[in-house]
Amino acid sequence: MAPPLLHATFAADVPVYALVFAGDDHVVFVGGGGAGRSGVANVIKAASLPIDPEKPSLRPAGELKLSSQEDAPMCLAIHPSHPHLVCGINAAADQMSTGPNQHVRLFEYQIQDMVDPTEETEATPGLMSIQPTSSYESLGLSNPDHYQKTATFSPDGKFLAVASTNGLVQLHRYPSMETVFSTHVGVLSLDEEIYDTDFSHDSRQLAITTANRLLILSTAPKTTDGDTPTFSPRILQTIEQPKVGSGKGQFRMAKFGRGPLLHSSSKHALYTLINDESVPGSKARRSYVAMWDVDTWTVKKIRTVSQRPATVLAVSPNGRLVAVGASDMTLSVYRASTLQFLCKADKVHDFPPTCLAFSPNSRMLVSGSADSSVRVTVLPTHLLPRHVISDESIFVVFCILLVLAAMIIPSYLQD
Repeated sequence: MAPPLLHATFAADVPVYALVFAGDDHVVFVGGGGAGRSGVANVIKAASLPIDPEKPSLRPAGELKLSSQEDAPMCLAIHPSHPHLVCGINAAADQMSTGPNQHVRLFEYQIQDMVDPTEETEATPGLMSIQPTSSYESLGLSNPDHYQKTATFSPDGKFLAVASTNGLVQLHRYPSMETVFSTHVGVLSLDEEIYDTDFSHDSRQLAITTANRLLILSTAPKTTDGDTPTFSPRILQTIEQPKVGSGKGQFRMAKFGRGPLLHSSSKHALYTLINDESVPGSKARRSYVAMWDVDTWTVKKIRTVSQRPATVLAVSPNGRLVAVGASDMTLSVYRASTLQFLCKADKVHDFPPTCLAFSPNSRMLVSGSADSSVRVTVLPTHLLPRHVISDESIFVVFCILLVLAAMIIPSYLQD
């Protein structure tokens, strides 16, 4: 039996809805009690991680309290190269009804220098300050029952995608916040709740996930006319409700791989989280992770994750690992190229995880939950790239052995 994974849990004091890494040493997370007098604040918080991953811990590193008259922040994104954060926060209900509801909120953060070690203490990451900078109305949300569900930056930092629970999608250029879709199109409407948005590694495609279908949009126009062209949404592929087991499944999330599956090939993948449809009278609802070939849009591999629905999916920045969180309160990790099971952590939260992210060095997983906790889980060192014997390496060694055998055997027979 494998030893339990090293981990540490941080009391967030608020339900946690989204989180991101800000470098290897800091995690930023958002949550709260929403509008009203629940006594639970709406906040953006930062926590620092230890320099030594073998001693996991999370320490408070900064906090920005938000208005108690507005909704809690429900999504969070961090720019890949600038100290910018984006949250989705609905305005107060009366402001939403009269407009405008500037629900796309931009923030800037600054991390202080690392605290040097002393004879009694180890070196610790510096504190983080977070300040609001601007806000925008994007999706035209006016009903308090609906909110911005996703905020996603493209890997090149030039696009920001936002989507809502009532099926609206908008693509912005960043940092200008100009809309990419033509003004006569406005906001793209899918007429069903959007669970997730994610860009391909080259920023040229955007995956939009709903329960019943998966849409792949192009972020580039057919022809370029001027420096910042606008155009109608171009749907490159639509994947309908998937079949799993003996019935149909429902999509939960979709994440592009972070580069080619193998160093020696140009094959890329998309990973989807799929849950069995709810059946009246049945408690069993299996969940699956599937790997799709993005050239043929066919499933290359699929495997069962849990006997309960899965809630979150993450792909490591190095492209080698895929992690899944499920409503049985487990986290499981798989090899990205084969979906081979690698390790598992049990009882990570009291409630199902709501968010999940790998550290930039792919060494740690951090998860959050509505139980007001954030957990850091340290992955075994043998999962790191420098210790992994990759599939392509095995293939190269095999070919070399074949060539050597072809050279040696004839001379041996002649002797």
